[in-house]
Amino acid sequence: MAYQVPIFTKGLYAGANRHVMQGMADASRTVSASQQGIAKARQLVVGGNVARLGLCSVSQATLITANRWKYRVEAFYPPSLAGGGIAAPNCSSFDYLEVLNLREYFNTATVVDGMDITTPASTIGPVGSVWNGSAWPTTSLAAVVNVYVVYALDGTAWPYFDRPNPVRCTEEEGE
Repeated sequence: MAYQVPIFTKGLYAGANRHVMQGMADASRTVSASQQGIAKARQLVVGGNVARLGLCSVSQATLITANRWKYRVEAFYPPSLAGGGIAAPNCSSFDYLEVLNLREYFNTATVVDGMDITTPASTIGPVGSVWNGSAWPTTSLAAVVNVYVVYALDGTAWPYFDRPNPVRCTEEEGE
């Protein structure tokens, strides 16, 4: 089947002349030829700024300031099941050394998640930590989080997650 681009010699009654009609036909052809690019642009505009999302295990934390940590995460794969489970792939695409917890972003020495931790006196630990009787460990953490990654214009990645920290009340009842 052959297709010939129409050339308008007249316009429509009561308005659009032949130049306007030719422009509308050209615009229609351009849109048709650019559908993939338009769809990708629409996806980027409404898709938000999160470029990647991955399930990760939190393994280590390093204190930045009072009640704020930098975390180390690795891609999480459930352990293989006995008797023929699925083996984890060898993939490091979600291994990050410096991940922030958005929940801690505005924490201070006395305010955590918008709450005063001085009344009653409390301490918090890094995500995945378990109080051992004297401190919050920062290694061998046990937490699985959704890590979101956004990219700056220069290509650097900014990974983050949003998860509450463990809290321990240190004030005895009735004090």
